Amino acid sequence: LCSEELDVKTYAIGDVHGCFDTLEKLLQQIPNESRLIFIGDIINRGPKSLETIRTVMRMGDRAECLLGNHELHLLAVYAGQRAMSPEDTISEILNAPDCDDIIQWLRNRPLALVDHGFLCVHAATHWSWSVEETLKQASRVEKFIRSDKGLSQIGELFGKQQWSSGLRGKDRLRAVVNVLTRTRYLNADGTMDFKQKLSPADTPVEYIPWFKFPGRKTAKTPVAFGHWSTLGPVNDVSNVFPLDTACLWGGALTARRLGRHRETFSVKAPIYRIPGEKRNL
Repeated sequence: LCSEELDVKTYAIGDVHGCFDTLEKLLQQIPNESRLIFIGDIINRGPKSLETIRTVMRMGDRAECLLGNHELHLLAVYAGQRAMSPEDTISEILNAPDCDDIIQWLRNRPLALVDHGFLCVHAATHWSWSVEETLKQASRVEKFIRSDKGLSQIGELFGKQQWSSGLRGKDRLRAVVNVLTRTRYLNADGTMDFKQKLSPADTPVEYIPWFKFPGRKTAKTPVAFGHWSTLGPVNDVSNVFPLDTACLWGGALTARRLGRHRETFSVKAPIYRIPGEKRNL
């Protein structure tokens, strides 16, 4: 049974990025019986990725974690399909005695789900997709990652592939990953922009935040998402709930209750990372 059928409170939590100490403080505020949905990017860039992911795993059925771009990156590095970046802080996971268990757990996580009427995704959903289509496309990637060839070929999920309904095979999977885990802005023709990362106030007006694209099919559905630490509050679009409140950069870590009672918990975070800072591997 899902949390909605059991009348269990569900809270969606924004990007943790290994900021375990702040997560601990946030969890102390949330009722113990609540279900938790981590919106993706629980690891990397922050100081305690291993502690963070172990804690979420130990929660068992109480918690779910969406795959974000940093979880997919970890899977690809583990599989030898991608190189580590100087900014990565995932070595402690790769060197941990339970690394294989962590990887297997991540391979079984979703890219999208619905809870209490909210569509939860890490970054975005495509403007042409309904809720049902979003879940369908996400499930295709999930099945591939869980398959026998999922790890050995996971590197093929990376690349600047645009979405088209006529795509097949790895091209389609790559485009779905881009939509669900990388999107912030769209161009006027509805294609994804892969460069802009700042707030709308600091970005040329020709770039359109994905949730403002005309005719978006999920406009009437509440959508909880992360990935966009510079976005800030969205007050001019209904049913849009951004949860990445820049914990890594000295903002806050935020949890929002899903459903009709939309209470929010937020914990101010120290500055874990300075933009442009490099770490030695």
